Amino acid sequence: MKKEKIIYLIVICATILITSFLLTKTKFYIQSVWSSMADNTITVEWEWKIMATPDTIILSVNIEETKKSTAEAQKAVNTKVNQIKDLIKKYQIKDSDIQSRNISVYPDYNYTNAWRKLLGYRANHSLDIKIKSANIENEWVGGSLIDEVAKIWWVIVENIAYDIEDKTPYYSQARKLAMEKAYEKAKELAKIAWVKLLKPISISESLFAPTAIYSRNSKRMMMDTISEEDAWAGSISLWEMEINITVNVLYGIQ
Repeated sequence: MKKEKIIYLIVICATILITSFLLTKTKFYIQSVWSSMADNTITVEWEWKIMATPDTIILSVNIEETKKSTAEAQKAVNTKVNQIKDLIKKYQIKDSDIQSRNISVYPDYNYTNAWRKLLGYRANHSLDIKIKSANIENEWVGGSLIDEVAKIWWVIVENIAYDIEDKTPYYSQARKLAMEKAYEKAKELAKIAWVKLLKPISISESLFAPTAIYSRNSKRMMMDTISEEDAWAGSISLWEMEINITVNVLYGIQ
């Protein structure tokens, strides 16, 4: 019986030793392969920018009312929202291009000497009005529409932004050019290092939201970065929008 236990323990110990050895060898092999792959590569990163003309204007407005009750406040705000919707019909803007960004109702207090006095209930409704295929140079887009909306009492024009409705063609073009430049750079590096360039092992990219490029001393309306001195003076304009993409390519070499 004792002999059988001894044999059993020897078998278990041998199994543990063999398993540990195999695992160590496997780990070493994987590390060696990965190290080999990492040593036989060239990493290239390239950024490409494309300038594009915006075709969309986004007008952000906020409607605010304070009344004695929440129902009254909401009713007053809804009336002005309907006024805005009726107003922009003549600019051929669809209802689907008007989106509610925020709707809220909360009590409005006046704090004086640690005392709190209820003034009423304030209702807010924020809207984003998208003007598609807009002619940026046309003054009715930058002037008349904004003026008419701003004339409605307690309607605040919060922001005027430009955008591009379909950015896909611009990103595709930037991606293609970035990849071409990355390949040229990789070939140059391989030539300098006296190695042969192989196919890409991995490719990744980073897309960035379009950036507005502004100018001064223009007749066009101001944008969201306008200063107080320039307000409604037409001294800031949008030139174009910068579309940026960066590719990161890992090439094999031998």
